[in-house]
Amino acid sequence: MDNEGKTITSANDDIKAEDTKSRKPFIKRVAEAFKKFVTELFSDETWKCELCSKELFGNGYICKECEEKLPYLKDAKRCNHCGRKTDYAEDYCTACKNILTETDLGRSVFNYEGKIILLITNFKFRRKAYLKKFFAEELYKVYKEENLTADVVCYIPMTEKAIKKRGYNQTELLAEEFSSLSGIPVADALKKTRDTHKQIGLKRKERLENLKGSFKVTDKEAVKGKTVLLIDDVTTTGATGEVVASYLKKAGAIKVVLLTVASVGSDKETGLRRKEAEDNRKPHKKEK
Repeated sequence: MDNEGKTITSANDDIKAEDTKSRKPFIKRVAEAFKKFVTELFSDETWKCELCSKELFGNGYICKECEEKLPYLKDAKRCNHCGRKTDYAEDYCTACKNILTETDLGRSVFNYEGKIILLITNFKFRRKAYLKKFFAEELYKVYKEENLTADVVCYIPMTEKAIKKRGYNQTELLAEEFSSLSGIPVADALKKTRDTHKQIGLKRKERLENLKGSFKVTDKEAVKGKTVLLIDDVTTTGATGEVVASYLKKAGAIKVVLLTVASVGSDKETGLRRKEAEDNRKPHKKEK
């Protein structure tokens, strides 16, 4: 081989070597992108409607058809104070007319019935934490529509033991997501000091007694002289919100507004909703 041929061969070898070097990072990037795509494709999040399994292709969590069927409270008869659904046209429900409440105002997105019970059950007990985004967005819509104001956001706390068992505190997730949407800071000012008996099946007075002494304010300065937006997932009798609001008021909060994903309506509905909740909490076949 002449010198010219050797030179060409050497040049080709150099080009191939450079091509190999440049391809390595590209191939690695492609592999990483593909891995990410497959992970997202087969994850629980957003690819199918949570209620009907319709393909969503990453566009939300609930399809429009199912969302329109959810029991939104904005179109229902509601108590002006606690925001619960009522079966009559009066301004205040029986409970708010007869009981002096610690919460200054209460509002919920949904009535606690039908498919919303399944969604909340999945969020709380079946590790579908990503539903926090859907619920927080709905909470923020109500916050704006009702012209609510707040200085800080607080949430109903759980004991460390309960968090470890469940994997997370769903109300803390809601508060953090709501804060990111609203710009209102979260104050980690509350602590649950002991585990309590399950509230399901208890009447209001029994719930209040069950919760007595189970909360405390750990950062009084965070709430002193402020309007607190207290976030919870479900209002049943309102006992939990009342107890926590009383502690916040004693710590110096000037106003407590309770904002929840859903609330049980009139007394006539309570037994039915409790039955629905229990049915939805029964494990799926694959969970047994």
